[in-house]
Amino acid sequence: MQATKTDVRTEEFMLDYLDNAVVGLHWVDGDAKILWANKADYEPLGYTEDEYVGHSITEFHADADVINDILERLLSGQSLYNYKARLLCKDGSTKSVLIASSGLFDDANNFVHTRCFTIEDPSTT
Repeated sequence: MQATKTDVRTEEFMLDYLDNAVVGLHWVDGDAKILWANKADYEPLGYTEDEYVGHSITEFHADADVINDILERLLSGQSLYNYKARLLCKDGSTKSVLIASSGLFDDANNFVHTRCFTIEDPSTT
């Protein structure tokens, strides 16, 4: 099936919407590798796309027990809402955030990646 101009235009709008959203968005695979992230996910932490995407999400969490719990829950099919975490900024400081995330599973129920939304924790600003 050939894509129409409308399909291509819609895809361009969706990519622009995701890449330029004002909340952090990212996908993480079952090995904790960041597969994709938008600018609002890595720029507030002081990182570039190359310093962030392709790395383990564990590198950017201040608390190992927190990210391990997040990953365990998502891999088991749970969803997270307003899960508190602290992220490591490039300059060594930390940023308190709230995470909402769920996992994407294929037809055979194999984990594909997370669908994660990250916002700064308003109670800490």
